[in-house]
Amino acid sequence: MKIDTLNVRYIINGKISVLPTKLFYCVVGEDEWRNIHLDVRVMDQDVQSKASDSIEMAIKYLQRELPEGVHIACCQSCRHGHFNPYGDNENEIFCLNDQKMRSKEDVVEYFSTAAFSLEEKSRKLLDYCEKYDPICGEKSYTYNDW
Repeated sequence: MKIDTLNVRYIINGKISVLPTKLFYCVVGEDEWRNIHLDVRVMDQDVQSKASDSIEMAIKYLQRELPEGVHIACCQSCRHGHFNPYGDNENEIFCLNDQKMRSKEDVVEYFSTAAFSLEEKSRKLLDYCEKYDPICGEKSYTYNDW
């Protein structure tokens, strides 16, 4: 079992805080991890996600366990964070903060016709930037199952 400590941003009662969050995982092959889970101490509670075979699901499971009023602030939970409809890599999401997507069709068209390098839009799921805006289905469309 490997352990990394990540500095993850959380919204705690409306304010952004950075908390050390432990990422536990087993490496079973080249770029293949198993039993991934996250641990964090927040609001005097130790919180652990259910184990998963993907970072995406481990992050979602951690969010479900967090106390009321605590939310993970990251690219995966941001309205600008879109998955590639043609497939992406583990722990990858794409920042489309310069685009206004209204539907899955807009995202598909963008990824199929855009003249951009995937690397320049690629982010890790727990990355964060100043343009962070939580996903809100009423306000905008995000091709992301957060």
